[in-house]
Amino acid sequence: MTEKLFYEDSYITEFDANIIDKRKINNKWELVLDKTYFYPEGGGQPSDTGLIDGIKVYKIYEENDTVYHLADKCPEGIKVHCQVDWERRFDHMQQHTGQHLLSAVLEKKYGAHTQSFSIGDKSSHITITKDTFNEEEAFEVEKEVNSFVYKNIPVKTYFADEEMLKKLPLRKQPQVSENIRIVEIEGIDYSPCGGTHVKTTGEIGIVKIKKWEKTNKGIRLEFVAGFRALYDYHIKNNYVNALCHLLSEQEENILEHVLKLLEENKEVKKEVNILKENILLEESRNLIKSSELHGGIHIVYKLYENRTTEEIKILAKYIVSNDKCIAILGNKRGETGDLVVSRSGDVDIVVNGFFKEVLRVFDGKGGGNAYMCQGGVSQDRLELAMDKALSIVIDEINKREKFLKF
Repeated sequence: MTEKLFYEDSYITEFDANIIDKRKINNKWELVLDKTYFYPEGGGQPSDTGLIDGIKVYKIYEENDTVYHLADKCPEGIKVHCQVDWERRFDHMQQHTGQHLLSAVLEKKYGAHTQSFSIGDKSSHITITKDTFNEEEAFEVEKEVNSFVYKNIPVKTYFADEEMLKKLPLRKQPQVSENIRIVEIEGIDYSPCGGTHVKTTGEIGIVKIKKWEKTNKGIRLEFVAGFRALYDYHIKNNYVNALCHLLSEQEENILEHVLKLLEENKEVKKEVNILKENILLEESRNLIKSSELHGGIHIVYKLYENRTTEEIKILAKYIVSNDKCIAILGNKRGETGDLVVSRSGDVDIVVNGFFKEVLRVFDGKGGGNAYMCQGGVSQDRLELAMDKALSIVIDEINKREKFLKF
C-alpha cells in the first residue's frame, strides 16, 4: 500500500520516496512508491504528471489501494526524488474547487444537482439535473459564485467519521463507506471528495460559464476557472480587437455590424448564383450548337479542367433539358476526374445500363439512373473513359437507326 500524502497537502510538489515495487508492461514502467504526493486520476480529475529522478511520469492511477506511477524508464536506485508538475496541479485545484462552488450555487438557487464532473484539457464540464438554462440564469450563477471567490473563504479538507457525517449538511452522499474525506468551503459547501483543492476561494480566480447544451441527462455546462479563464478572456479579447480594427467599428457595435454583413452576403450570394446559372445556361446552348449530330441526336462531348463538380452537373442538366441531347462531360481536378453522362427524356438510351461497365474498365466509382450518371475516375484515365462512353452511345444510336429502317 502507498501512503497517500496528496490528501494531506496539495501544495507540496517535491518529496523523496522509496520504490517498493515495479513492473514493466508494454515497454512502460509502473512504479509503486512507499509514499506519494502525486494525485491519481479519479472523480473527474485527471492525474498529476511530473518527474521521478528526472524521468517523466505521464500518468498516475490507483488500483486496490496501490498508486501506480507510469514512466518510460525505471530509475536506477530505490530512493528517488519526485517533482509534481505544479502548473498542472494548481490548474486542476482551481478547476475542481471552482466546480464545488458552481455546483453549490446551482443547487441552492435552482435545486439543480450535479450528476457528473470532468476536467478537460481546455475547459471543464458538469451535468446538472435541470430541464432548461438561459443567459440570465448563467449570469446570476456567475455573479454569486464569483462573489464567494472575492470573499476569500477558507477551504478545508478532513476525514469524517460516521458521527461527524450525520452533522454535516452534505451536498451529495459519499460513494465509499470508509475513509470519507470532506471538502468544506466554510458555510457554503460540504462535499465528499478525494481531489486536490486550493486553501481559499480567492485562489480559484474568476469562474466563467462558457456555454451549455441540453442532454438526455439534463444540462451540460462548460466552464473555466482561474488561469484558464484568463487565457480564455485573452483570446476572445484579441478576437474582438481584431474585428474592431477590420470593420472600423466600436466594440459595442460589432455584433450588429456582423449581422448586417451576413445579411448582405446572403443577398450577394443569391445574385451570384443567378448570374452563374445564366452563364452556365448560355454555355450549355453554345455547346449544343457546336456539338456533333448522330442519328438526329446532339452529342455534347467536352473535357474541362478545374471546374467544380457542381458546375459540371448543372451544365449536363441544362444540356439535356433540350430535346434530342446527350452530354458526356469530364472534369480534371487534382488527382481525380469527374465523369458525367446524361441524356434528354426523349432519347431512348439507358445510361446506367453501360455506365457501370465504363467505370469497371477504368477503375472508377459512381452510379446513377437511366437518365443521368456520375462517377470519379483517375485523371490520367478520364479521357479514355469519356471516349469509351462516347463509343457506346454512338453504337446504341446506330443500332436504333438500323432497327427503325427495318
